[in-house]
Amino acid sequence: MSAGRLPLSRERIISAAIALVDEHGLGALSMRKLGAALGVEAMSLYNHVENKEDVLDGMLDAVLREIPLPDPQLPWEERLRALARSFRRAGHDHPGVLPLFGSQAVRSVEGFRPLECAYGILRSAGLGPADAFDGFIFASSFVFGYALTEVGGIREVADSRTLDLATVDATERAQLAEMGAAFSASDPDTQFERGLDLVIAGLRRLVDERTVAG
Repeated sequence: MSAGRLPLSRERIISAAIALVDEHGLGALSMRKLGAALGVEAMSLYNHVENKEDVLDGMLDAVLREIPLPDPQLPWEERLRALARSFRRAGHDHPGVLPLFGSQAVRSVEGFRPLECAYGILRSAGLGPADAFDGFIFASSFVFGYALTEVGGIREVADSRTLDLATVDATERAQLAEMGAAFSASDPDTQFERGLDLVIAGLRRLVDERTVAG
């Protein structure tokens, strides 16, 4: 190792992998390219990580650790809203890593912190374990799905579509033309907040039902 060079470690490897994927996309990640980014031969990486799959797991874990947890003194609805926004922001910060949430394992307790927090928020609202878990799945599916469509480029794909919905004859395909106009006028931040309002309203209704039943 040359003078002044930081020693290789698992943390450095994972950080370099995240930087590589953030800049070039998940398809650009290979052990060879990762080694080159760190200034070492690919074989040196295997002293600190098992294989590429291990690197992918580590990337997911590291991004989850970055997600800040909300103030526990806030009402449960505001805590859930803050956590959802933080998760979406993490997806925007690391668009190449976001798809790993559906395919890679979370290996550490620290990596589970934001997920545990979401479940805990619903438990603190008065839901039992089964209802809290269902609510967690419901809320996380919306947040993850919305963020994934954003970083997956749904707007860019739509904007470059071969069929321009603005040219659709509204007299023949009224709803299609209307949908195109609504899409053009839509704002992602406003859509996300509106969707989050609906999710929280549904969870609040469930909390109220369980409170009355209890």
